[in-house]
Amino acid sequence: MVGSEIKLVTLFFMAAIMTSCGAEMTTTESNGPTDPKDVDPSLLYVRHCVDCHGVSGDLGLMGAKSLANSTLTLEDRIELITDGSDNGKMKPFGTQHYGDLNEVEIEVLARYIETLRQ
Repeated sequence: MVGSEIKLVTLFFMAAIMTSCGAEMTTTESNGPTDPKDVDPSLLYVRHCVDCHGVSGDLGLMGAKSLANSTLTLEDRIELITDGSDNGKMKPFGTQHYGDLNEVEIEVLARYIETLRQ
């Protein structure tokens, strides 16, 4: 096999492994988990937040606000995660804005962010 064929085969197997490793969960057909117990908040945080906010919530890349000393209420955090920031620095993650987090995932993530407060 030549290099490009090896890369293609490798990508195929990686995709197959990634799609077969999902845990069984309660979901609607395409809207994600419906039970908060089926959501791993730390995984959501790593996938969607850590690049700008950092592991501890205080990295501040690209204008990200510190989560470690945030005073936002749970409702405000849910709204911000769902709709994004008014200044456009944080994109919306809610499915109604073509994001990939449903209401259950957003609430679980918003509650997880409380654990980052100092």
